[in-house]
Amino acid sequence: MTHLLTRVRTRALARPADLVALAVVAVVLAWALIPGLFTGYDPVTGVPADRLRPPDGAHWFGTDHLGRDLFARTVHGTSLSVRAALLAIVVALVAGSGIGLVAGFLGGPVDDALMRATDVLLAIPGLLLSLAVVTALGFGTVKVAVAVGIASVATFARVMRSQVLRVRHATYVEAARLAGSGRAAVVLRHVLPNAAGPVLALAAVELGAVILAVSALSFLGYGATPPTPEWGSLVAEGRDYLAVAWWYSTLPGLVIAFFVLAIGVLGRTLAREGRTDR
Repeated sequence: MTHLLTRVRTRALARPADLVALAVVAVVLAWALIPGLFTGYDPVTGVPADRLRPPDGAHWFGTDHLGRDLFARTVHGTSLSVRAALLAIVVALVAGSGIGLVAGFLGGPVDDALMRATDVLLAIPGLLLSLAVVTALGFGTVKVAVAVGIASVATFARVMRSQVLRVRHATYVEAARLAGSGRAAVVLRHVLPNAAGPVLALAAVELGAVILAVSALSFLGYGATPPTPEWGSLVAEGRDYLAVAWWYSTLPGLVIAFFVLAIGVLGRTLAREGRTDR
C-alpha cells in the first residue's frame, strides 16, 4: 500500500490535472482544520448594513441577507461538511467491508443471504435511501453522515466480496490453512490485507459522491441547525435571493463542485494505480 501511495504521489506531480486537484483538496482540508487562518470574520454574526453586498476586496464571496460574510461561512462550514463525508465513508467502508469479507470467505448460504440483502440496498436510489434513514434517525450532521454511509454499504460489500473471492484460494492462503492457522487468523493476516487495496481506492472515488449526498441532505434541511454554516445549507439559503444576489448560492456551490471534481480526479488516479499495482 505504501508503494501504491508513493506511485500516486509521483504520478500526481507529473500530471497537471492531478497537481491542481491535489492543491484544491489541500486548501479545503486546511479550511476544515484551521478556518481562522483564512478569514477573520465571524461566520454567525453579521452587519445588517452590509446585507446582500456583492463580492469585493472586503468580502470575497459577498454577504448574505443578514450581512454575514459568505466566504467566512463557507470556510467555517467546511469542517462540518468534510467531517460528515469522512464519517459516512468510514461507516460504509467498515460495514460494507465486513459484509463482503464474511460473504466472500464463508460462501454458501451465508454468501447468498448477505448478497441478496445488498441487492435490495442497490435497488434503492442512494439519495432516497439516505432520506429514508435520516428521517428515521432524526436531524443533525452526524445522523446525515450515518444515513449516507448506510446508503453506500452495498457498493463496498460487493467490491470487498469480489476481492475476497479472488484471494481466498491463493497459494499463501492455502499454506496458512495447512500450517494450522484458524479462520480468523487467515482472514485477518492474509485475506484482508490482500483484498483491501481496491476497496480503499473505492473509498477515495466515492468520497466525492458522499460530499454531494451530504450537501444535498443539508440543502433539504436535515443537517446542522441554523445559524451553523454548512455547505448545503448555504446553497439553500441563497435560493430565495438568486434574482438579486447571484453570488449567494453560486460561490458556495462552486466550492462544492471544485472539491468534488478534485476528489474525483485523485480518486481515479488512485484506482488506476491500484489496478496497475496488481
